[in-house]
Amino acid sequence: MDQMTMMEKQIKAMQAQLATMKREHQREMNRIHQQMAQQRQAEETDPYGARNAYRGAPPHASASPNAGFATAAAPGPRSDQLLPPVNAATPYGQLTGTPTGRVLNLYGPLHRGQVQIGGVRITLGGYAEAATIFRSRNNVADISSNYGSIPFANNPNYHINEFHETARQSRLAALVEGDITKALRAQAYIETDFQGAGSASNSRQSNSYVLRERVFYGQLIDDVDDLTLLGGQNWSLLTMFNHGMRARDEQVPLTIEAQYVPGFNWTRNTQIRLVKGFDHSRYNIGLSVENPQQVISPGSGGQYLPPGAVSGTYQNAGANVNNPSTNYSTDIAPDIIAKVGADPGWGHYELTGLLRFAHSRVSYDGYGKSSTHVAGGGGGGLILPVNKKHKVYFQASGLVGTGIGRYGTSNIPDVTIDQKGQVKPMPAANVLVGLYGNPTKALQLYAYGGMEMLRARSYFNAGGKHYGYGNPLYNVSGCDVEGAASSACQSSINRVVQGTAGFWWTYMHGDYGTLRVGAQYSFTYVSSFSGVGGTPHTNDNMVFLSLRYLPFQ
Repeated sequence: MDQMTMMEKQIKAMQAQLATMKREHQREMNRIHQQMAQQRQAEETDPYGARNAYRGAPPHASASPNAGFATAAAPGPRSDQLLPPVNAATPYGQLTGTPTGRVLNLYGPLHRGQVQIGGVRITLGGYAEAATIFRSRNNVADISSNYGSIPFANNPNYHINEFHETARQSRLAALVEGDITKALRAQAYIETDFQGAGSASNSRQSNSYVLRERVFYGQLIDDVDDLTLLGGQNWSLLTMFNHGMRARDEQVPLTIEAQYVPGFNWTRNTQIRLVKGFDHSRYNIGLSVENPQQVISPGSGGQYLPPGAVSGTYQNAGANVNNPSTNYSTDIAPDIIAKVGADPGWGHYELTGLLRFAHSRVSYDGYGKSSTHVAGGGGGGLILPVNKKHKVYFQASGLVGTGIGRYGTSNIPDVTIDQKGQVKPMPAANVLVGLYGNPTKALQLYAYGGMEMLRARSYFNAGGKHYGYGNPLYNVSGCDVEGAASSACQSSINRVVQGTAGFWWTYMHGDYGTLRVGAQYSFTYVSSFSGVGGTPHTNDNMVFLSLRYLPFQ
């Protein structure tokens, strides 16, 4: 009994020691985790300070003229340290994992998602998304809505809801960059998603949607002269920037909706662009020569041919490697865009000019007549900081002119057909305002309101028939009658208006990347020019949900 009592006391003493050791271990682990969290937060807040400290320079030290070039006196730093990722400065870039490429030293420590091959650095970006879509009208669309094709009440799809789940906006991106000289560097950037459709693509069994080219360009950047030359497919120079005028710094709406918001000016097309900065990039001027394409609507009266004409050519079906199921306009010159941007210290400001050339030909027996109409317009935009603490910003932009429909997200027509059978640019305008900010570090809110409209009709009557766009003698009496024939709903879209709001919530963030949850609601109102029987209109309520994983951010 004495021995058992002694053993029992020893066991209790050991249990007490073990409990004490567990408490001490837990305190030590908490201390280590807290220290690591503080260190990670400090590095993500000031990654350049961490890099300079690693290189033996004081925080916020400026890069020397020889930064990135090893010498005998100052050999290049090691590249085996992994720093927090660096992404584009725009809120849109942070939501999509867009690589920024702004590094002090290509031979310095790597960030997560980066690979070094000799003097070339590759930065990966993008995200995987699982999205859910609900629309009150059946657009027969995926993550990109057809704003200009929302059905009227005569169409059965007006009375049918639409629900989809999709991963097609998931994005792959890579930035490749290297120094040519101490002042000149080269970059190549590719960005893809899965919103293309091949002949075998369907949503029945295996969603075989194809990879498509979103952005793919190369550029030379002269940091000494503040000069950039870009060639390839990119956002149009017409698209507003967040700051300055550098690629991958575009001010794109924060929506889940991949067609963005009516009033947002953009295309993504092939171009050659030259940008010159002044006063340390506080002021910039840019000129871009971009691939043309006209959005053409002959109107509900169909194509008109003047007396004696045998044909009119303003577009052709695709051939060779072009898409045979769509039409390509007969363009003879590029779209030319010029822009002036300013960042004087409070806000960002832009002025933009656009020049376009609409071309067509009417053929007669043995001869023909060609016609070229000069179109285009001008506009601008601004971004103003409202509350720096919560990063609240107000933005506004607009464009007005003739033949500018292509640059609006709703793709309202650029041109129609006139009484000579030739294309005729139509006057249009669009505007977008927005407000976005971060009430907390993990929560981002946004709201936008936009409108695109044709400012006037373009029509005529000949031979007892009605032609052109928005002809007041078009029959629209059946637009509100389900089952009515298309001949009783000869609508011509006049205005597309939308209000939308949403949020992004950073659910998780760490060394593994970032997981974000988003939700968006929008109301879209579409009205037609009035005709015989009234003024047709339609609308759509849309809800989007998104779960987005960004592995490199």
